[in-house]
Amino acid sequence: MPVPSPNLYPPFNVVRLSHIGLNVRDLKKSRAFYVDTLGLQVTYEDSETITLRALEERGHHCMVLTRADEPSVEYLAFKLYAEEDLEKAEAYFRAKGLPVEYVERAYQSKTLRTRDNLGVPIEFFVSMDKLEPIHQKYELYRGVKPLRIDHFNIFSTNVDESAAFYNDFGFRVTEYTEDEETGR
Repeated sequence: MPVPSPNLYPPFNVVRLSHIGLNVRDLKKSRAFYVDTLGLQVTYEDSETITLRALEERGHHCMVLTRADEPSVEYLAFKLYAEEDLEKAEAYFRAKGLPVEYVERAYQSKTLRTRDNLGVPIEFFVSMDKLEPIHQKYELYRGVKPLRIDHFNIFSTNVDESAAFYNDFGFRVTEYTEDEETGR
């Protein structure tokens, strides 16, 4: 796969990946894995939802686990620089013919939801509630002790199309795997 040239002037400003929403069948088992094994910290918990953050995260969460009948990725979420970027993102995705809607999410500002070229739900927002730093609270360290969530890996049935989709609004390819049979 030829690595696409970066788009140095994207239509809106994505600051960073923020968090992922996962639908899980068994909230108790998922909690045991993400909290006890990996070491993420619980920031909110009820019978249907658990929000988690990594040790260096200042935002309220980097992962949202929601009880569901079928496991799936509910959404990938990205932080934008300013409110005008949210408006620009909405216009950009509408012009691409993609569905756009605003959804309510706890602990964060107005949130735009759309889908990528493969139908994966992606969300964009500007701000999230901040929590006190915990990275020097060493008594909280257990498991793998992740400091932050800093990238997603996306598996695609059409790599060129997916790379172009994300590249168009400023993302860059940092890793890829080639198929031995085709060299792609």
